[in-house]
Amino acid sequence: MPRPRINLHTHTLYSDGDFTVMEVVSSAFKAGLTHVAITDHFETCKIINPLKRMDFERYLRDLQAARMMYEGRINVLAGVEIDTNPQRCDLYELPFDLLNELDLVLFEYVEDPLQGGIPLNELRSLTKDLKVPFGFCHWDMDRIYHDREPSWLADRLAELGAFVEVPTSQHYARDGRFLFEHSERFYRAFKGKVKVSIGTDMHHSLGEVGNIGRGLDFLRSNGLCGQLLFNEEK
Repeated sequence: MPRPRINLHTHTLYSDGDFTVMEVVSSAFKAGLTHVAITDHFETCKIINPLKRMDFERYLRDLQAARMMYEGRINVLAGVEIDTNPQRCDLYELPFDLLNELDLVLFEYVEDPLQGGIPLNELRSLTKDLKVPFGFCHWDMDRIYHDREPSWLADRLAELGAFVEVPTSQHYARDGRFLFEHSERFYRAFKGKVKVSIGTDMHHSLGEVGNIGRGLDFLRSNGLCGQLLFNEEK
């Protein structure tokens, strides 16, 4: 069995990506990934054409078609990305009957004061009806929780049952370092407590679909590969 090579954050024409579901999955397979998730933006006014609930059935059909075509070669997962700024997304009217048909849900900007994301405590009540894995993407923990002990955040996330992404896009870097490198002390505290994922947040370059190497190296160096979401290795 190949070692898991997992990218759980990509976008398609269903929101603000430039490619079809099949093009993204094909690129993931060619890049040697074992898992790829399509996670289009869901009903947020921060972009012009987000995925809407009226298109959800078609979205799932396209993902299922790709899953069947690549069965036995790559695991194709269905997800969405949800903006936690309540001014841009109606968080309190989310269609959990639809979201629970997915394989995972990503939340962006949780408790981020620069983006108006809701606090973790509020998210707890919001996700009580969510039955699929959920986690936080491109999260600048070093900035948001600069005065907190890493163990404090690890315990809160473990209680919540959320995973945390390692974002490998250059878009999520500052001062010449990736956000996950700035937040390494937090990831170390996740060991044995919090699941993790790798996401490229691919929108405009198919070459980015397989760009997970630096994230994998980071997880290996911190002993976290065994906590990768959907990693079935024992």
